[in-house]
Amino acid sequence: PGGRLVIITMALDADGGFGYRPLLEATYAALTDMVADGFVRDDEVLRMAIPTVARSRADFTAPFAAEGRFSGLAIETLEIFHGEDRLWAEFERSRDARAFGACWASFMRAAVVPTLAAELDGGHDDPRAAAFIARMESSVARRMEALPERMVIPLAKMTLLKEG
Repeated sequence: PGGRLVIITMALDADGGFGYRPLLEATYAALTDMVADGFVRDDEVLRMAIPTVARSRADFTAPFAAEGRFSGLAIETLEIFHGEDRLWAEFERSRDARAFGACWASFMRAAVVPTLAAELDGGHDDPRAAAFIARMESSVARRMEALPERMVIPLAKMTLLKEG
């Protein structure tokens, strides 16, 4: 009792936006290019998904709505804000569009692209998997370099209080 749990997670902004629009657009464009090139098929791309969920303020508070608490926890604070785009800050300092694109592409390669590659017909063992990952990173990097843009990163910080 009296303990606190602090959660920082993805959120939807006040307009219902998920954020990361330039990065997601670059990723989708890379996939459509690979379909056009015949490297991957439409049905493979249709299986690909990024398994993330962002929530609105109402989503965060819903379990607590009836009594103001849930399983002995109460919301002490809930803040939805835009996280800092450190890659954009570095770009503004250096004006190095190539590094900006490469950093965002590297993030995608680590965070998302293996999940997409798992939906190739042979999964991670598909003979195209390594080339798919490399092509995704290269394509996203080129697109992000060509049109550097600040990333909107909606986040939520929630402090839950353990009641006695």
